[in-house]
Amino acid sequence: MRINRRLQIISLAVLAAILATSSARADSFTVTLNTSALSGTQTLAFGFTDGDGVVDNSATMSAFNFGGGSAQGLPSYLGTGVSGNLTSGVAMDDSGFSALFAQQFNVGSALSFTLNVTNNFAGGTPDAFAMYVCDASLSTCYSDDINTGAMLVLNLAGGTLSPSSFILNAAGDQNLPAPVVTLPSTSVPEPPSLLFLAMGLAGVLLASKLRL
Repeated sequence: MRINRRLQIISLAVLAAILATSSARADSFTVTLNTSALSGTQTLAFGFTDGDGVVDNSATMSAFNFGGGSAQGLPSYLGTGVSGNLTSGVAMDDSGFSALFAQQFNVGSALSFTLNVTNNFAGGTPDAFAMYVCDASLSTCYSDDINTGAMLVLNLAGGTLSPSSFILNAAGDQNLPAPVVTLPSTSVPEPPSLLFLAMGLAGVLLASKLRL
């Protein structure tokens, strides 16, 4: 009986952890931009805007690759909820109305990184994440979208995210194509897989109760 009791406790703890992981799940994408048309020192910037007035979303950028180039200097932050750099990774959230990260990099053939982002929505105006590529002084950002000046925008309006959720802009004046967003080669289990695992644990728990 004591073993069955322990099994119940373990099963419930694992089930709770699975459900918590599922609710806090972040979507993961690989972002790639062909930068062969650029040269010298440029600036990579990220913006995060709190639209719905609730602290409920975050984004991390990691595994930066500059295609033969490299990160340069120290990052600059504007607003709250932003930390990190282009070497160790960047973290942002919507704890303030808006946050901006910027750091220079030496251009290579292509820029790529992994984006992990949550997608919660409390109603009204959605939170938004954006990527900018600008000159070294941040005086000009490259984009055919004159309203945002961004090459990538993602509105966090809830639901399931996919590569088609991103607004992608080229920069004709700099001969830059639009970024490409793809799913990473490996990803966390999708919700159905977690559900099946939770159901299995529930079955174990039920069986242990029937033995009591």
